[in-house]
Amino acid sequence: MKDYNPKLAAKKNNPEQLLIKNNRNIEFDRQFKRTSEQKLNQEYPNPQGFFNAEVQGVARAIVEKASSYTNKKKKGEINNAEYSAEMANIQQMVGNLKSIKNVVNANLAAYNNSLKNGTLSYGMDQFDEAVLVGLNRGEINLDLDEDNRVKLTGKANSALDGNFDVNIYDAINVPAPVNRIDPLNLLLDPYVKGIGLDSNGQPMTKVDENGQKILDTGDISEHKLDNLEFIQDAISTVGDPGLRSFLGDHMNLQNKEIKNLVEHLNFNDGDHEWRNAAEARAFQDLNEYIENKYQRQRKPHPDTLASNVSNQASKIAAGKQVVLEPDNITTPTAAPMAEPTVLEPQVAQEPPIEEVSPNLSPFTYKEKSKNKALELIKKYSA
Repeated sequence: MKDYNPKLAAKKNNPEQLLIKNNRNIEFDRQFKRTSEQKLNQEYPNPQGFFNAEVQGVARAIVEKASSYTNKKKKGEINNAEYSAEMANIQQMVGNLKSIKNVVNANLAAYNNSLKNGTLSYGMDQFDEAVLVGLNRGEINLDLDEDNRVKLTGKANSALDGNFDVNIYDAINVPAPVNRIDPLNLLLDPYVKGIGLDSNGQPMTKVDENGQKILDTGDISEHKLDNLEFIQDAISTVGDPGLRSFLGDHMNLQNKEIKNLVEHLNFNDGDHEWRNAAEARAFQDLNEYIENKYQRQRKPHPDTLASNVSNQASKIAAGKQVVLEPDNITTPTAAPMAEPTVLEPQVAQEPPIEEVSPNLSPFTYKEKSKNKALELIKKYSA
């Protein structure tokens, strides 16, 4: 993703994504583009209304089963142990029904809101999306199986693979929508600009090949570990939905490829262990972007500049039989300024040393030192 452009990424829809988009448009029109007559004469109830009606039906069935076991116990058809076991099962059914009801209602509301606002990700698994659309349309039903377990059953239609059977027993397996994450440059560019800078926003102080101090953010290879930690944190923060969105919306990978990457668990890319291959792929792309975007900053350190100017001033002064103390130019002091020393008549008097304010940063002081040295150069070059 060396040449990543968020505007272009949003437009580069692969053939699979066009199918997904068309399928979503159909569902959007069915739900939200209704005439006033259609609103008054609805063919289907709203998704939550339809599902809640089924919940009530299953709840009545559970109550009837509980009543049946109570009657059997009264008639002596089952003993206390059998009755207790059946009632424990009833309690479990009630718990499962409540869990599935809450999760389905929450996930359906979130999906329909994202559909309406156009924020659904192309990275969303199309089997998962088909289940939510099936619930919207009343094609997936809530029921009890022969073992009195609460389950969602029916058929759903994937935009890419067609019809498939749905059997969901656990609330945790009810799909949730995946939303599109923000353009990556909003997250990455501020980080890249800060690579190699200190708390004052200046490049780090280093020593060059000549033994002189310089300000240098360093080669990108010097920040390999920092980049790895930053990307790992970013992947962890966005979670699986954000990872899917990154691969689908920003890298434009096909839905099936994303599915294969996510389901390839415990992946080793040769250098690092990843929870799945999707994380490894994201790291590869994000790291490439950072390396390509990074621009090294390298410039002389203020100490070096001040020292060079000081040396130049000393040489010029020496040529005119004037001796300059190095501390007059490069060393700060906060002590009270001493009385000017009167030299022999043939030697020019040195300018007094200015008192350094404790509020000045090292960079401010070095700048003042450099200006002082430049004044001396002018004076003794005349």
